Amino acid sequence: MSRQFGPATQNGIVVADLDDALEHWTRGLGVGPFFRIDNLQNEAFVQRGVALPAPKMSVALGNWGDLQIELICPHGEGESTWHQFLKRTGGGLHHISVWSTSYDSHIRLAQDTGLEVECEGKILGGPRYCYFGSGTSAQPFLEISEYTPQSATLFARIRDAARSWDGEDPVRGLP
Repeated sequence: MSRQFGPATQNGIVVADLDDALEHWTRGLGVGPFFRIDNLQNEAFVQRGVALPAPKMSVALGNWGDLQIELICPHGEGESTWHQFLKRTGGGLHHISVWSTSYDSHIRLAQDTGLEVECEGKILGGPRYCYFGSGTSAQPFLEISEYTPQSATLFARIRDAARSWDGEDPVRGLP
């Protein structure tokens, strides 16, 4: 647990092929089920202070116990943090997330501690998020995500599905 930001709630993993990643996590590791969102829409996206077109990507969300696993697959060419990470590394652990009911306060706290804003955005009809870097590419980003009543309900459904998952129907649409 972070003294400043609370518990880690999600690991975000950038992948080149979402189907392959889902096979690895569900069949290979026995984690699931995952809820897939193709062509996730952002209504706003800013990277290092520059407004960019909304990134093209698909994601899948599943739980390993209380830790949510987010698989992120950028589509095509792009300048987003996920596209650049995939291009630079081939994929892997991109960020560790905390879900905040005090979003603006946590953003100020991260800035006050010297963390650098990598990007920020807002999911269409959903929460805001902000990624912070340490200034070195050797560390994953810290994501602070706004924890709204809607996201709390969705994430509880995903977590509860994992608790009773019997291995059937490993990839699903959103509940």
